Amino acid sequence: MTTHTLVTSNPLPLNQSLQNYLLSSTFLPNNVWKTTFSPCSHYLAIPKQTIYGGDCIVLIYCSNWHATNKTDELYVHEEFSCSSPVWSLAFGQRTIRSDLFNENCFSVPLTRRELLGRRRSTLSVNHRFDFTKNLFLAAGLADGKINIWNVDTRELTLTLADHQSTVCGLAFTSCTMQLASCSHDTTIKLWDLLDDGNMYKTLDNWTHVINTVKWSPNEKLLCAVGPHELVVLYDTTTWEEIYKFDGHLHNVVDCAFSSDSALLATASFDTRILLWSTITGELLKEFLHKIPKPLKIYAGGENGSFVRSIVFTKFDQYLISTCDDNCIRWFPIESTRRTESIYQQTQNNALCVATIPDGKTMAVGTRTGQVHLWSIFSKFQPRSLKSCCRYLINSQLSIKQKDIVHLAISQYLINYLLYRDIQAK
Repeated sequence: MTTHTLVTSNPLPLNQSLQNYLLSSTFLPNNVWKTTFSPCSHYLAIPKQTIYGGDCIVLIYCSNWHATNKTDELYVHEEFSCSSPVWSLAFGQRTIRSDLFNENCFSVPLTRRELLGRRRSTLSVNHRFDFTKNLFLAAGLADGKINIWNVDTRELTLTLADHQSTVCGLAFTSCTMQLASCSHDTTIKLWDLLDDGNMYKTLDNWTHVINTVKWSPNEKLLCAVGPHELVVLYDTTTWEEIYKFDGHLHNVVDCAFSSDSALLATASFDTRILLWSTITGELLKEFLHKIPKPLKIYAGGENGSFVRSIVFTKFDQYLISTCDDNCIRWFPIESTRRTESIYQQTQNNALCVATIPDGKTMAVGTRTGQVHLWSIFSKFQPRSLKSCCRYLINSQLSIKQKDIVHLAISQYLINYLLYRDIQAK
């Protein structure tokens, strides 16, 4: 029998200081559709509107989000001015990924052109922009532009202007500074910032908007979600469609990958989160925000429980979601019996949720222009050796995920690697 961990959450001591600033007379109330932490965990980006009608991004810095004394209190690192309202945000930072089994062996990130085996014409030419170091913040705007700032120098480094309408989704790869963007102009565009922001691919297989895009942690997959129950998974080497998942009953608005890239969670206005295998395309589980589960005609309409945002917690133990019923919920991933949440808290007007890598801090954006900071406490048992092996095989070893089903091991172990053990019984 699975033992569930105890989850609790409380407002951080610094939360009130942040609210006092965001609700000051400098700003107007606005929908915070997206807020995000930097990979280093020290920065929090928040879109705001000023009393003079201008749009900006407030970049908050804090060395310790759980600090209780004044010396460690958060402060405004910068306010970046924007030409129109901000719809999407993403931090990017080039990193060197080390081999988990050999600390002396490093894999140097390649540009997307090199990954596809193309010769680069810029090898002997100086680049205009240097994206090989420092932290960068990208913002998708309502006028179709993507602004990219160097966080360390506070300078606007680059503006990408190929989209013809609102840029509603942005995502950086974890290591190689590839940027994916989606827009109300019905296209997805791929940009290589290590090649001066070269736009090297456009996906335009739809006649409707794309709500968001996400890269898998191993950078081999890209997921796009949108209206009419759209959930599409792409191979990022060939840009061929791998799976088109069919299961939602309403618009799909968010998605998230597990840390080993083997699981994909999708959030929809149909009151549910669906959990898919990226290896086999199977639907593994559904998480409910209304119990009993609403009938199709109700789930596909104004049901009062639109799921807006989701994120995996550290070690993929839980999914955290925001919902229009003013609740933040925690769903256990590996439980074979639970499809409902094990913990929930009330947060009025919640729109989006973000966490930092330590798994102890959460930010929730609202319709009133606020971003609330919460501490997360979970009394959990360490990962089992079996679970660690599954993570390593799926994410670290040189085994292609699609070849897992053909490994010369027992069917029981194959099913375990494919997460079939978590399917609801």
